[in-house]
Amino acid sequence: MRVAKALSSLDHVVVSAHVNPDGDALGSAIASILILKALGKQVAFYSSTGIPDFLQFMPLPCKLHRSLDTIPFTPESAFLVDCGEFHRIGGDLETAVQGLARVNVDHHEGQGMGTIATWVEPQAAAAAQLMAYLALCVDIPLEGDLARAVALGVVTDTGGFSFGNTSADVFDLCSLLVRNGLDISRLRQEIDNTLRPQQVRLWGQLSDRIELLCGGRLAFCRADRALLAKCGAVRDDLEGFVEYLRRIRGVRVSCLVREEEDARCKFSLRSLQGVDVWSIAKTMNGGGHKNAAGGTLFCSLDEAAEQLKKALLASDF
Repeated sequence: MRVAKALSSLDHVVVSAHVNPDGDALGSAIASILILKALGKQVAFYSSTGIPDFLQFMPLPCKLHRSLDTIPFTPESAFLVDCGEFHRIGGDLETAVQGLARVNVDHHEGQGMGTIATWVEPQAAAAAQLMAYLALCVDIPLEGDLARAVALGVVTDTGGFSFGNTSADVFDLCSLLVRNGLDISRLRQEIDNTLRPQQVRLWGQLSDRIELLCGGRLAFCRADRALLAKCGAVRDDLEGFVEYLRRIRGVRVSCLVREEEDARCKFSLRSLQGVDVWSIAKTMNGGGHKNAAGGTLFCSLDEAAEQLKKALLASDF
């Protein structure tokens, strides 16, 4: 494998995933760090936005840096995981990384960003799944903290094994992790038992705003900054709500659009297995996967909602 061979040429490595990391971004980044450290490399973990509250239960294998200025060595290379576009790195690394030797491992559609090696596998359920295969390729056993990191990415990016990307390979991998000592039920509890009271209040308010369109096949909801402030909530408290929308009986596509600063809005799309929301997101410069996609619209919340509804209502699902 080209990526496995490329690891020998890396050192003074900065590891990064996408901004505002989800479970797979954090899990695959931790797995990357553990693999590189096991190979004797000097590694730094970078995330300009830090780790969200709902993932704070995961111990980090090294210090997290939100700026390149705090890294105790001069980065010579970068290992980029679960991220296929420079703008999704964020912070001062977004520009600086273009001058570094790069290895890129991702499972999103795209060409990748590696200069030494790129492994983009859209059929994989999670980037963490690919990191597991990389570990096995360089004879590092999938156990302990590495197994937990891999499982975090796989469990969250398959929706707890409920999404259409849950393949036989996913179950084979998780079976190996459990045989190697992983307590997957404990991990699920840590993932699930993270709701804050403010988040519960926010979800209750959002539930009153749900619009069921297309004869109940589309669940649509918008979240403005004023509502979050009213509930004492933060952006991370919206995590999981678009999946919640998809669970409504009869719904085939769910959409959550949230208001950001600077006249920007972020949207998230989810769908049942037979519906491709990636193709919809792509028309609005978004990305993702067939059943889970999203992007950014540079306009007001009302304008973003109108654009999204128009695109979704024009789709055949």
